Amino acid sequence: MSHNIYIEHFLYVEEIELLVYISLILGTVIFLYGIWRAYNRWTYGGERPSIDNLGLRINNFIKYGLLQKKVLYRPYEGVMHLLIYIGFIILLIGTVLRALEADLTLKLFGIRLLTDGPYLLFKLALNIAGILAIIGILMAFARRIFFKSRYLPNDVEDNLILFILLVILSTGYVLDTISTAAYRMDWINGWDPVGITLVKYFSSLPDIQFIYKTIWAIHLLLAVFMVAYLPYTKLFHIIAGGVLNTFFARTYAPQEFQPIPDIDEVVEKGGTPGAGKLMDFSWKQRLDYDACIKCARCTDNCPAALSGKPLSPMDLMLSLRRLMDRGIFDDELVPKYIEDDVIWSCVTCGACVYQCPMLIHHVESIVDIRRYLLGKGEEVPEEVLQVSYNLMRYGNPMGSNPADREQFIQELVDETGVEIAEGGKKYDYIYWMGCQTSYDPADKTIAKSLLKLLVSSGLKVAVLPEENCCGEPARRIGDELMFKELVNMNKELLGRYSFDKLLVNCPHGYNVFKYEYPYFGVELDVVHHSQLLAELISKGQLTGLNSFDENVTYHDPCYLGRWNNVYEEPREVIKKVVGDKLIEMNRSREQSFCCGGGGGHLFFEIKRGERISRMRTDEAISTGAKRLCVACPFCKIMLKSEAGDDIEVIDIAELLDRSRSQDAE
Repeated sequence: MSHNIYIEHFLYVEEIELLVYISLILGTVIFLYGIWRAYNRWTYGGERPSIDNLGLRINNFIKYGLLQKKVLYRPYEGVMHLLIYIGFIILLIGTVLRALEADLTLKLFGIRLLTDGPYLLFKLALNIAGILAIIGILMAFARRIFFKSRYLPNDVEDNLILFILLVILSTGYVLDTISTAAYRMDWINGWDPVGITLVKYFSSLPDIQFIYKTIWAIHLLLAVFMVAYLPYTKLFHIIAGGVLNTFFARTYAPQEFQPIPDIDEVVEKGGTPGAGKLMDFSWKQRLDYDACIKCARCTDNCPAALSGKPLSPMDLMLSLRRLMDRGIFDDELVPKYIEDDVIWSCVTCGACVYQCPMLIHHVESIVDIRRYLLGKGEEVPEEVLQVSYNLMRYGNPMGSNPADREQFIQELVDETGVEIAEGGKKYDYIYWMGCQTSYDPADKTIAKSLLKLLVSSGLKVAVLPEENCCGEPARRIGDELMFKELVNMNKELLGRYSFDKLLVNCPHGYNVFKYEYPYFGVELDVVHHSQLLAELISKGQLTGLNSFDENVTYHDPCYLGRWNNVYEEPREVIKKVVGDKLIEMNRSREQSFCCGGGGGHLFFEIKRGERISRMRTDEAISTGAKRLCVACPFCKIMLKSEAGDDIEVIDIAELLDRSRSQDAE
């Protein structure tokens, strides 16, 4: 006898079949309307999706959508989601096969897709898939009850969705068991472990056909309901996030903050750059808001949120989604719907972007809103407006006198023997010191130590007789016009000199020169000083380095580590003089916690909650290390201001230079 999946449907009656078709048609209409509604809000204003870089998009979809790469960053939640994901994928395939046989191949052609051996494999696969999904759902409940992360929402809708999915899976097993009991399908044996295990509880039930019909109706209606309302619930992340947002992911690197096209024309016509209303965002940014799965990974790792500031990246995305739900595209967002301190609390550290499994770029939206606020000059902290003024008048965000830099340059020449760049000469490196290293007394020692090392190694390196700000602070606070002006000024300045590479000791400058200047036609080979020092060490070009017999720890700067994936080189430099005395903080590398100085916060502060810099310094002190090594002038200033006598904050170049002196042991 040939057995197949539709032996179970001798219990199937006409009224149930009618219910199937009615519910499927109604569910499909509701589902398609939800998709149409979502597409209309993404493309509000007329912008439409376009497909370029098809190979990269397919790769992103496979890597992040199908294979769930970022989901696995957190082990428990990753396994939990993976079990549910794999379970329902297999069950979906099984459902499609059932439907194909019932309504196509069997009815039209009398062909059965699954018979004998294939049917047994089919039954076993569905048994296993259901078990995996149930385990995943129970893990989700356990997570919410026993060890919910701090910011994970735990509302009624989320729990109801999990409960309905559990009922759908459970009723599916009951239907399978009743079929086995009714038809004495002993030949299935170990291929249907759940059905065979439960069959004894159903074999003697009276009126089994009525029970089967009732449970089948419940199972069907719940399944159709979940699919129909998928575009209206958090499960929409399956389509908006797992499919569309991974396929349409930004083809440029996340650290490449995009310029505003035709900004001069926008301003000349009386417009305000940036995004002040929902309609001002790109269609892709609005897709971001629908892609949010409410997993809270972004907020759980956000320094602003963890320090008590009003920003929650997840809540911001959900707030913008709710405004789309209400059709509010033309009202200004701040302060009517979003508090201004939410926008100004962001330190642009990228922790949210790194953590998000749906590839949402929270920081991009925040910076776009800042651009609008600064353009209008409203809902902007006074200190931020002062930064813009300082950049315009003095060429640096602190408002320091440029003559002070000229004096410092002469000090560098006298103490290190470095050249001042001249036109007509060729250099291996032009050292761009940046504003903080040029003007702040705490950071000037970085330049002195670095240049001593480089000059003694025989490199032909020069400093510029004059510098403007690289523009990074301007861009992060939203002053796009000032940023563009600084880029053009620096383009002209650097064009006067001949050099192979631009050397920086500031990760913020590293990022902006490497990834954001090219949009303005400035192509530079940019090197961070940690990379160059590590290279010189590996080649044996740095001599006279002694060892320190003391514990040190290292703070990963956000714009060097998480944004630019430079983790090993600074550690190689440190280990050269401390060996195995390098102690990692609890949060390091990709998980590093911001110093609090990014996003312009070196120059202003949201005075709510705890200082981020205090939290990070306490973490460094808790390691018991004597020294806290950094590779960023922003980080040095922020952490040094909190350290006091508890721990010494020192740049990696200073550490190497110090090792040559009698301070080394």
